[in-house]
Amino acid sequence: MRFRLSPFVLILACYCAPLLLYAGGGEKKSVPPVQPEHGGVYRRGLEHDPVTLDPAKITDMYEVVVTQQIVEGLVQYSDNLMVVPCIAESWESSRDNLQWMFHLKKGVKFHNGREVKAEDFVYTFSRILDPATDSGAASLIMPIKGASEFFSGKAEYVEGLKARGPYTLEILLSEPYPPFISVLAMVNFGVVPQEEVIKTGTDFGLQPVGTGPFRFENWDRNREIVLAANDEYHEGKPYLDQVVFNIFPGGTTELMYGEFERENLEDSLLPADAQEQVFEENRYQVLHRPSLTIRLFIMNNEIPPLDDRRIRQAINYAIDKDRIALEIGRGKLITASGLIPQGMAGWSPDDENYPYDPEKARKLLEEAGFPGGKSLPIIEFWSSVTSKGPLAEDEAVKKYLSEVGIQASFNYITDWPAFKKLIMAGKAQVFKFSWGADVPDPDSIISPLFHSKSAQNIAHYVNPKVDQMIERAQNESDYQKRVSQYAEAENLIMEDAPVILLSYLAYIRVFQPYVRNFEGKALGDQYFSLKWVWLDRD
Repeated sequence: MRFRLSPFVLILACYCAPLLLYAGGGEKKSVPPVQPEHGGVYRRGLEHDPVTLDPAKITDMYEVVVTQQIVEGLVQYSDNLMVVPCIAESWESSRDNLQWMFHLKKGVKFHNGREVKAEDFVYTFSRILDPATDSGAASLIMPIKGASEFFSGKAEYVEGLKARGPYTLEILLSEPYPPFISVLAMVNFGVVPQEEVIKTGTDFGLQPVGTGPFRFENWDRNREIVLAANDEYHEGKPYLDQVVFNIFPGGTTELMYGEFERENLEDSLLPADAQEQVFEENRYQVLHRPSLTIRLFIMNNEIPPLDDRRIRQAINYAIDKDRIALEIGRGKLITASGLIPQGMAGWSPDDENYPYDPEKARKLLEEAGFPGGKSLPIIEFWSSVTSKGPLAEDEAVKKYLSEVGIQASFNYITDWPAFKKLIMAGKAQVFKFSWGADVPDPDSIISPLFHSKSAQNIAHYVNPKVDQMIERAQNESDYQKRVSQYAEAENLIMEDAPVILLSYLAYIRVFQPYVRNFEGKALGDQYFSLKWVWLDRD
């Protein structure tokens, strides 16, 4: 089977056609065809300074949005989330989907000038599976034959990774794995040159080398990251000469948008209170579409009193999420009905996410031994974002909780690496988080966040039955059964209330009038590619 497309990719392609709005009419403005021009610098705001740009180690959207301009893998997502060729020009799989053969393009070069060969992918995937790398992406390719033995130190190499000549890569799976081809489109599996990793060691993430449309040039911490056009890019030289990511520590959307209005940025996030004016004035181009991103407060299920499910449920019932999304989100937020977002297989409009019920919250507090919240410790909330909208959201949450007797305090760390270190160390009791699907599949939400053995299970949530459901779904080849199994797991997780699920995030970004050929994917802002964007200054 050549260019085999998984069913869930096809479903997403139908649902997620881009919706491009121009303020004023809500219709796409008619623009005469113009020949693209080379040249210019594209300045883009970045809400936080990344920790690393090593594809094997990146874990958040701020790292992904930069790294995916630099590295790329066997396959990639089209704008409509179809899996299409990248460095692999074609591939086929056996009827049982256990053997995959990828045929590489010839002449694809790393930024250091060396040609990419099949052995480079063997090295890249083996490096991800090496426990010394400490890659959160390792679990996603564990179905490769021999991966678990290599990871545990029982084997010196991964049996299922083989270079069949310089341009043919064979990957053998130990069991059917439906999301496999889509997983390979994730930026984490972008190929890297072994010699550069060895030369730079732990600093590879500070000066990465890939094959992408832009090469790394400079990184001034908390200020900017500079990329330059890859003149030898295998799909053709990018139109832009340079990309500069201007960093706004703390994710202050208002500050970023102010710089955009002063024409110091080519695009920006759009503050909620500026949306109506932007839509009416028709000054800027606006990209507005659904995304596969959920916003939530994650509760550390190991820290008392949040180790009691009744307390977690009470917190959920106490918050009017619909009103917060409507009054504070102003179109950017869509109240979440479940963990699986709209547009993803498994989403159901009939799911119910703890409707606002303060009386039920009070009853649960009483059952847990804290009538009226008496003797209940103050709940510590943490966030890295200090924009006007999120701050108003936090105040609303605090107010709703106080009305049922739950006292909450909010703490802010705008240094993203420090905030990330706090939550990964399990020291934050409750913290605000956004999780965007890396793959258009329910596993990309359910498994990393809620399987007890997942490195991304930062809620420290443990339910053996949920683990069994996830593992069964991952091995299920029947598409309909698989989706149903994830939906069952979702229902059980929601009943346990390990998180406060707030909303789905709509993708809204404004662009200067002269920016051309931009598209956003439903996977979110982190998968926004700049390789064919150009500037029409005339």
